[in-house]
Amino acid sequence: MTLDYSAVPDAIDTITLDQDIQDNLLKIAGSGSPAEQCLAIKAIGAWSFASAREALREALRNDDPDVRVDALQALVKLEEKNLGKDFLWSLENDPVSEAKVEALQGLCLEDRDLAEPLLRKLVLDRCEDTVAWEDDVADWDDWLDVQKEVIRTIGRLGIEEAVEELLSAANDEFGQDVWREVLEAFAGLGRPGLLALIDAGQSPDVRQRERAARALGGSEDAMAVKALEALARDAQEDVRLAALETLLERGADPNDQQMIDDASAKIRAFAAAKSPTIGTDDLIGLALADEDKSVRLAAVTRLDGERLNASRTAKLVSHLRSAVRSETVEIVCALVTVLGRSEHEDALDLLLDIQKHNSKPEIQRAVLSTLANFARPEVLEPLTDGITSKSQSVRLSALASLADLSEGDGSVADNAAAMLLLAARGDLAPEDSEQNKDQDNENEEEKQFGARARDDDGGSKNRIVLDREGNIVPQEETEEPVRLSDYRKPEATDELEGTPEETDDLPEPVENGIEQEETAEIVAFPQSTLAAILQGDEEQAQFQEEKIDLSDEDLKFLELAQSTLKKKRVRPDVAPNTAIDIRRIAVRLIGELTHTAFTSVLLEALEARDDELRTAALTSLSHRHSKGVLLELSEWARMSEMPPENHPPARAAYLDLLSCAPADHAHPVLENALEDEDNTVRVAALCSFEKRNVVPERIPAFLRSVNRETRRAALGFVCRKGDPGMIDGLVDATFDESGALWAELALLLGRTGPSFFTERVLEKLDQACSEGGVNRQIALQVLAALGRSQTKN
Repeated sequence: MTLDYSAVPDAIDTITLDQDIQDNLLKIAGSGSPAEQCLAIKAIGAWSFASAREALREALRNDDPDVRVDALQALVKLEEKNLGKDFLWSLENDPVSEAKVEALQGLCLEDRDLAEPLLRKLVLDRCEDTVAWEDDVADWDDWLDVQKEVIRTIGRLGIEEAVEELLSAANDEFGQDVWREVLEAFAGLGRPGLLALIDAGQSPDVRQRERAARALGGSEDAMAVKALEALARDAQEDVRLAALETLLERGADPNDQQMIDDASAKIRAFAAAKSPTIGTDDLIGLALADEDKSVRLAAVTRLDGERLNASRTAKLVSHLRSAVRSETVEIVCALVTVLGRSEHEDALDLLLDIQKHNSKPEIQRAVLSTLANFARPEVLEPLTDGITSKSQSVRLSALASLADLSEGDGSVADNAAAMLLLAARGDLAPEDSEQNKDQDNENEEEKQFGARARDDDGGSKNRIVLDREGNIVPQEETEEPVRLSDYRKPEATDELEGTPEETDDLPEPVENGIEQEETAEIVAFPQSTLAAILQGDEEQAQFQEEKIDLSDEDLKFLELAQSTLKKKRVRPDVAPNTAIDIRRIAVRLIGELTHTAFTSVLLEALEARDDELRTAALTSLSHRHSKGVLLELSEWARMSEMPPENHPPARAAYLDLLSCAPADHAHPVLENALEDEDNTVRVAALCSFEKRNVVPERIPAFLRSVNRETRRAALGFVCRKGDPGMIDGLVDATFDESGALWAELALLLGRTGPSFFTERVLEKLDQACSEGGVNRQIALQVLAALGRSQTKN
């Protein structure tokens, strides 16, 4: 059972670190091992307390490069002023490229004048005479990362004087790698940058014009809109599309008629899908008359959110009636959905006609889903027919529509509820009828494949012959009985040639009651096509001992044959047993409903042989209880008299249901479940105790369990209960297995929020930080993750 911590609400207040913990973190950051220093600095950066500034500045000169990079990241998160000189020092003197990138990200607007000279140089050259670089690393990749970040920093700081340097970097022989960053930087450089973008928008290179159109979205200059409008009339559709998307992002009103009349299907589809000002009539026109199916699909999909009047609905009905056979399945399904939301009477007539004459599962599913919008008696029959469909998705749609209709009022709702109840009981497709259907299919297989389809014990497993394309080769019917001698090795056949013919006399008994013929060595059965191919005669039998060179085509054929032979049946017209699947779906849907009449059918499902059905019934009972549908004492007693559940997921669902059962019925069962060997059952019992607000005596033992999932469940239980008496066991459980559960503890403490319990746990973590060792690193990880969670809050 997987624990879902998302159900725990986030704390409203944020946790703060005591000064002692802050001092301890600063001490480790200055004197611990490199790994401990990195973890402590990460924790400092996550909590971002102001007293860490000097310690982080000192860490910029640490001998370990990882410590320096982490210190730079923490300083960036502090967002304090007057750190520009420290960032520039790291940019010039730290040889690690990651440190240079972090230092560039730390520069802010107040550092513009201080950083401008160096940035304008670095955008073009490595400046090896003044800037330190690593000697033992290939230069190009590291330099490219730094150069791109320099370009971004110039745009972010708005250094307008660097336009020429940016153009020079982009026009370099290797400048194709930085063009995107250069154009995006131009957007932040005021009017000079805008003019540079306009020039790029007139480039003969289509990709450059497209990038310029997208970069113009970041410019605050009013002229950028006019430049985008000009690019929206470009000869290339990709450029026009980029300009239109950027205009839309800037909040400008696009020219709908221009997009609708555009020759490019991409532009028309964009207008249908994204334009905020396009009219409903325009959408209907695109949906009915556009020559491109992607445009029609986009328009119909957009119509799904529109409220259509009678005349517009009539247009769509008329179109769908004539185009249902010629239009693509996707568009027909989308139109069906639109018409279903209209709740128009003509639309219902057309939907019923489509459901009757079009058997494609996708269309059947769409029609049956929309019938839930029509509380009319005539929709019950097609929904009932859909329940027994061969397609599971169609069955699900029919049952879901019945569930929606059953929540209404009137006779239609009552009949829908009755059909759903019958489906959950299995009365619509009994399992015995499915077994008869399977038997009929087996007889049909025997007729098709002949006597050779029968195996030695009278079964009807298929003997399949495939051609090289993977198609089934029809076999001639024969009345010849199958003999094991047909499939013996040649030498075994020779030995038996002298045996007498069969007589009415009983053969002499042999050991274990097995006839001699059956003990002979058999090399292949009728259902093994591959073996029959390789061992059909003596010459082929030798192939097993000889090296055979197979082509790719032969290997593909053999793989296809193997995968096909593994299947029980390969005939597509052999229907699976749908009865149990119908019951499962119906029972799950009933869990969302509140009608009290459904309780009896859920209790009946608990006596079914199918494990998944019982699990679904228990889950539905629990869900209905959360909706206010309570069980009577007699119903609890009925469940207690049922045989013990031996399917772990069903047992877990039953234990979850016991969280709302009477105490005298629930507690003995839950106590026994805590002793179960299956971890899923133990965790479910623990969760039920938590819902009942009862603390079992075995919680300390669970915290010491060797099973990680059991410890995880106990960890969550203790944190949510906030019992200070179990803090020692809680911290020890976190440190177990080299801190495998440190992330869970941090998450749970963050959701718990400030409290006496949280303070005590932080004290224990601080104590572990002081003691050192592996537990120190685990405690630092918990503190860092907890700090990040508080920053998000």
